[in-house]
Amino acid sequence: MGSKGLKIMGIGVILILIQSFFQQYDTLAKIYSRYIGYLIPVIYAFFIAIFLEPVVTFFEEKGKVKRAVSITLTVLLILILIAGFIGVVAPQIGKSIKELYIKLPFMQDKAEFYIEEIIRFLKKKGLIVIGDAELQQSILDFVKKNTRYLQDVGISALLNIVWWTVALTKFFIGFFLAILILINKEYFIDFFQKILKLVFKGEKGENFIIFLEKSREILLKFVCGRIIVSVAVGFITFVVMLFTGTPYSLLTGVMMGVGNMIPYVGSIVAGILAVFLVVLAEPDKLIFLFLAIVIAQAVDGWIIGPKIVGESVGMGTFWIIVSILIGGSLFGPIGMFFGVPIFAMIKLIYHSCLKKEEEKKILCQKK
Repeated sequence: MGSKGLKIMGIGVILILIQSFFQQYDTLAKIYSRYIGYLIPVIYAFFIAIFLEPVVTFFEEKGKVKRAVSITLTVLLILILIAGFIGVVAPQIGKSIKELYIKLPFMQDKAEFYIEEIIRFLKKKGLIVIGDAELQQSILDFVKKNTRYLQDVGISALLNIVWWTVALTKFFIGFFLAILILINKEYFIDFFQKILKLVFKGEKGENFIIFLEKSREILLKFVCGRIIVSVAVGFITFVVMLFTGTPYSLLTGVMMGVGNMIPYVGSIVAGILAVFLVVLAEPDKLIFLFLAIVIAQAVDGWIIGPKIVGESVGMGTFWIIVSILIGGSLFGPIGMFFGVPIFAMIKLIYHSCLKKEEEKKILCQKK
C-alpha cells in the first residue's frame, strides 16, 4: 500500500472515530474509563512537564545551577504556593461557602419576595403578556429546583471522598512522572523526535516537529497568560469588594478569577453568580460589586491582558467564542478552556497548508 493509500486509510479511521464519538458516546466513555483512564497519570505527567519546563530552565540558566537543583527549587515554589492557598485562602473560602449553605433557605425566601415585587411592577406597567401567576410559579419552581441542586452538590462533594482520593493519587503520580521526564528531558525530546521522523519520514517529520513546537509555545503562552491575568482580575475584584464592605468578597474574587480563565464566557457566568449572591445578601452593595467587576475587567482588557496574553493565539473574538462553544459542547469546562489553543493549532495547520499551496502555484508559474 502506497503513501496515498495510507493517508486515505488514516482519514477513514479518523472519520469513523468521529462518527462513533457522536453516535456511541456512552460506549466510548465506558471504554475510556475502563482502559484509557489508566493512562491519565501519564497524560498528567506530560502536561505538567510542559508547564514546569520553562520554570526549571529559568532557574537552571539564570541561577547557574544544576538540573536537580532547579527542579528542587521549582517543586519548592509549587509547594509554597499550595501551602499559601491552603493556609490563607482555602479556610476563608470554606467559611464563605459554609455561611452561604446555611443561608440558602433564607436566600430562597428573599428571592421569592424579589420575584413577586418585580412581577407586580411589570404587571402594573402592562409589560406582562402572559398570566402573572403562571410566570411567578414557573420562576419560583426554577429557584427552588436550583437551590436544592446547590445543596445536593455540596453534600455530594463532601461524601464523594473516594473519587477525590483517586483523582489526587493520579495527579501526584503524574507529578512524580513529570519530574522524571524533566530530569531526562533531552532523552525524551530526542526519543519523540526520532519516532516522528520514522512515522512521517523526511521533510514531513521535520515539519511536524516544528508544528508541535509552535503548538507548545501557543499552549504555554495562552495558559500562563490566562493564569496571570485571572489572578489579577480575582485579586482586584476581592480588594475593591473588601474595602467597600461587599459580602462574599473572597468567594467572588475566586469565582471571577477562575471564570476569567475561559475568555468572555467565564467572566459573564461568574459575574451573574456574584450578582445573584450579593442581591440576596445585601442588595444595596450591588453598585460596589459592579464597580469591582468593571475595574477588574478594564485592567484585564486594556492594561494587563494585551501585554501579557497579547496575540498569543492569533485569533479574533469571533473564532475564540466559536472555539469555546464547540469545546464546551464536546468536553465541558475543560473543553471551553483548551478549545482556544486547539483552534489556534488548527489555524497553524491551515496556514501551513495554504503556504504550501501558494509555493506550488509559484513553482508552476515559473515552469
